[in-house]
Amino acid sequence: MRNIISRLYYAARIYFSSYGIAWFDLETFLKLLNFIERKRTVNAIELSHFLQKESFSSFAKTGKEGYYFIRLLWHLGLLVKEVGRNYHLSTYGKHILEELHKNPEERLEITRNIFRRWSPLITFLTYLKLHGPKKQKEIALELGNEMKYWTSMLYQLGITKKGNIAKPYNNFVISSLFVPLALELDLGIKKRGKIKLTREGDQFVRDYGEIPQIIRTMPGDYTIYAGVADVLYDAEEPVIVSPWVNGTLKNMVEVIGEVNQNLNKLTIVVRDTLKNRKFIKELENNSFDLEVRSYRNLHSKMTVNCDGPAIESSANLLATSLKRNYEVGTYYPKTPEELLLAVEELVSISKPLQI
Repeated sequence: MRNIISRLYYAARIYFSSYGIAWFDLETFLKLLNFIERKRTVNAIELSHFLQKESFSSFAKTGKEGYYFIRLLWHLGLLVKEVGRNYHLSTYGKHILEELHKNPEERLEITRNIFRRWSPLITFLTYLKLHGPKKQKEIALELGNEMKYWTSMLYQLGITKKGNIAKPYNNFVISSLFVPLALELDLGIKKRGKIKLTREGDQFVRDYGEIPQIIRTMPGDYTIYAGVADVLYDAEEPVIVSPWVNGTLKNMVEVIGEVNQNLNKLTIVVRDTLKNRKFIKELENNSFDLEVRSYRNLHSKMTVNCDGPAIESSANLLATSLKRNYEVGTYYPKTPEELLLAVEELVSISKPLQI
């Protein structure tokens, strides 16, 4: 059976953008957006109090849901973080609310647009398009096993705190989140105990293409780190460009090297520093050829598989950058020619570095 979650990067995006979300109710969701609009500035505690009061879900009574929903709304692009713990509506979020007020009869389509790029839902619907109609338990078994494979690798990389995790595609979350979300947005229907796509759901999936994705990460969201590892996952001769590196590089290359038996050569372009030399030297005993080059004024950060994906970002290959900083990057499912040219030139103008 064809795998739906095809790459490490997509698994990480699914994991982090759905973290903690276990249920969905359209009326509560829309009330929550209106509450944020009225308040102008909100925090997780205020959202928890609102959900405890307004939602019928037993999960809303735990007092933790505000944190999970504020993360979800941030990942959906509806919220912008402020200094401290507060958030406010983004320009996009304000536009969505304005559309909902002006055109209430188009509520369903407007709400669908909010979730149009949300990877966890797209993956769920893509599975149904390729393998449905399916029972919830069948979906949980098959998609859940795929997530277990990827989260085990994410755990070894230090990207997740636990491995072998089926979430968000376990039986409970599928029944309380993905099925209600698909049904309420008229993207799926339930018949004879099985879930299948509607015509709108089929179009929803077809409208989603593998295009470059902009990544924003804050402390606790390690999607850029996963993107770097993803590029190495099946590359034969990848190139890593990072002014600074540390032990994160060694761990990542060792974990990916166990999976990628086709890795023949790794080229690394860095600045020439004692610390960089120290950490790169730890890679010398691997089975692949290692080429190290240096460029004094290097500022670019990118990892490229000439025959596959690439990622460029603001993050150095350091745990502090990848795990603690606010970073922005772009993941390319297929490396653009312009990026290949940039990497070729950087390798050309850099000097061989003897470790």
